[in-house]
Amino acid sequence: MRECGVPIRLLSLAVCAALLTLVTGCSGDDDASASPTGAAGTSGVEVSTDTAVAPEISMPDGDPPNELVVETVVEGDGDEVVAGDLLLADYTGVLWDGGEEFDSSWSRGEPAAFGIGTGAVIDGWDQGLVGQQVGDRVLLVIPPDLAYGDQESPTIPADSTLVFVVDIRDTFSATDAAGGTPVTDLPEGLPEVTGDPGEQPEISVEGVEAPAQSESVVVVEGSGDPIDPEATLVAHAVQASLTSGEVLFTSWDGSPVGLQAQALPGMVEALEGANAGTRVITLISADDNEGEPLVLVVDVLASY
Repeated sequence: MRECGVPIRLLSLAVCAALLTLVTGCSGDDDASASPTGAAGTSGVEVSTDTAVAPEISMPDGDPPNELVVETVVEGDGDEVVAGDLLLADYTGVLWDGGEEFDSSWSRGEPAAFGIGTGAVIDGWDQGLVGQQVGDRVLLVIPPDLAYGDQESPTIPADSTLVFVVDIRDTFSATDAAGGTPVTDLPEGLPEVTGDPGEQPEISVEGVEAPAQSESVVVVEGSGDPIDPEATLVAHAVQASLTSGEVLFTSWDGSPVGLQAQALPGMVEALEGANAGTRVITLISADDNEGEPLVLVVDVLASY
């Protein structure tokens, strides 16, 4: 479980000293019910219904349920959440015993971005959020076996039942891909990258020398909606060793990822004026990665 983040089961991007990381951040507004509070079904937990602000959660007396409880407090009318989506959501988590808050995206001032339905987060989230809709405020009461079981942290005791209120802001599909036009006048010395939009690219590093300085180069100019390189990018990415060609990370076998362009050298400048569908190759020098040069191929789906 990560400190200060969504209830992650496994750290998906453990490959390169924070060059490629799951991030939290977006700006989204959703219509909310005018009613200030609402009793959420059989669980007895009461949850406020204004999704523009952090939820107020009132816990009932008594023992927690033994099974997962999923209740829609506010119904949205957006797209359905599908397994494999990158989900953007605000959330608050409290303990059933005592109602103490242990985590909240609201306190960090930005929603979270995470893959759903792929085993990246705890089972209670995967089971409870797939099938919901953008705009929903969802109450999840999660028993220990679908949360962290007998694991504990400074804020969550072992065998805790967890209560989350999740506001679903947006989703990005694992299959989202915009078209683009290959750049013909490329600098020499880049790895060979092949593959159609919507498919994992293949990378060949044969004959490629490690760069003296890290850089980013656009190799496909996208034809989708404009993107903001200063915002968080929704992207698919492949990361490989520039010496052996071994793939060290790929998002293509799961959900897209949220990516900060500022974390990659030259990425912001390369993406100025770019559109969704843009493909960028980033070369990381050995000096910038503890002696191991890398290549990343990033396909930008959107920004938020």
